[in-house]
Amino acid sequence: MSSNLLGVFIGALLLAAPYLAPSLFVSAWLALVPLFWAIQRAGTLRKAVFCGWLMGFVAHLIGFHWLVYTISAFGGFPYSISVIVFLLYAALQAIQMALFALLVRSGGLGPLCIFPAVFWVALEFLFPLLFPWHVANSQVSFLWFIQSADLVGPYGASFIVVWFNAALFRALASREQEPSLRFLPLGCSVFAIALSLIYGFQRIESVGEDMATARKLPVAAVQGNVDIDLKWNPVLAQKNFDEHRRLTDPADAVALVIWPESAVEFMVPEDLPALPPELMPSFKSGQTYFIFGAKSFRGTLGRPGAKAFNTAFFTDAKGRILGHYHKQVLLAFGEYLPFSKILSLLPGVPFADGFTPGPGPIAFHLPSGVRVAPLICYEDLMPDIARKFVSETRANILVNLTNDAWYGKTVGPWQHLWLSQSRAIETRRSLLRVTNTGVTSLVNAKGELVKTLPMFTAAVMQTEVEILNGETFYVRFGDWFAWGMTITSLAIILLGWKRSFRGTG
Repeated sequence: MSSNLLGVFIGALLLAAPYLAPSLFVSAWLALVPLFWAIQRAGTLRKAVFCGWLMGFVAHLIGFHWLVYTISAFGGFPYSISVIVFLLYAALQAIQMALFALLVRSGGLGPLCIFPAVFWVALEFLFPLLFPWHVANSQVSFLWFIQSADLVGPYGASFIVVWFNAALFRALASREQEPSLRFLPLGCSVFAIALSLIYGFQRIESVGEDMATARKLPVAAVQGNVDIDLKWNPVLAQKNFDEHRRLTDPADAVALVIWPESAVEFMVPEDLPALPPELMPSFKSGQTYFIFGAKSFRGTLGRPGAKAFNTAFFTDAKGRILGHYHKQVLLAFGEYLPFSKILSLLPGVPFADGFTPGPGPIAFHLPSGVRVAPLICYEDLMPDIARKFVSETRANILVNLTNDAWYGKTVGPWQHLWLSQSRAIETRRSLLRVTNTGVTSLVNAKGELVKTLPMFTAAVMQTEVEILNGETFYVRFGDWFAWGMTITSLAIILLGWKRSFRGTG
């Protein structure tokens, strides 16, 4: 068992490595081999499942170690308590890998070693993760390979990486088999890699041609660099606002100025018709439009029925509010309290509602025909959210307003950027990320990181963003591939049960 555990630890390190440094993307192509080896050698099903859970647990400890600081800063917990909360978080998220081990041990590798890839996509699609990640995200430095995201979302690249791992394990572990049978799965998975690379090369070329002829929107993304200790202090709110305005004033005439999530720290009424002059920056052009993040409210604060939202507002150069979007996917414990309706029934318990999720996607329309999708916080990590912004509102640029100062001086802000890059490929839209402390950046429709601002620096990124209007296969048909793998997984499980019942009968 000790050799199994050593293999699991090595696999966890290989799996986590690309999420800490994308240049290590090759390690993901080997990461699951030690797990398959441990699953095969485990004496019982329980031990196999434990090996899967342990690998997931260790991989989360390594890959998301920075969350200890975030939990402490965001929740106000002592560091020791934050460590305990993080360990609990990693233990729960590791259940995904435990289920994977259960399915692989029960269902086997299958024809051409394809079963693990089928199971993985189903779990990646269905399992709830607080900080969503996909195996495909480990390949952001391997752009040719991940271009299939415009067909099947991130799940196609994940499928091939897991398939290759399973096929490589078979080739290494089944030495008693004939070479033709032993290496056939590996050859088929390599052929799938080759097809993906050919498609990726062609798509990068064609998307590049579309970008070259596309309209360009001049934008200014303001990174205020307001430290966590300075945020939401009523005494400093005006000073923090003035810092954003100071950065904005010298900016050249652009079509759109964007401030990050919660840049305005005053509570803004949801139905406010226009911003007062003291809350408006000055622009060099009367044709400039403005997007900023703020907390908003409906009703009367402190009264029953009042609701609070995490909101992106859209105004013209005169401050007239032309639209707003309330964040749809809220962060548990940070923006809302789970089981709030039940807890509110308890007598004598202090209770706060937190934020309320907003309705479906809403785009901000510029007169030029540009339609902006204002993703807030970690909504840019969710393929289906970005896809619906494009399919339902016809958005032709993705903008992410976020405040990653909670991550501190860690790899966390960069990890957020790397995990979001796939949204640009899936939708073939430019993704402009506007953050408080970094990483403010532009990702083009090929998934390339075009431009960034330095971390923890007050600065403005002025750039031009390509406006593309096509509709990808993934945008049109959604998660058809992931659903197909889910249905296939269920069929494999049911057939396995049927055989086991016949065997016992």
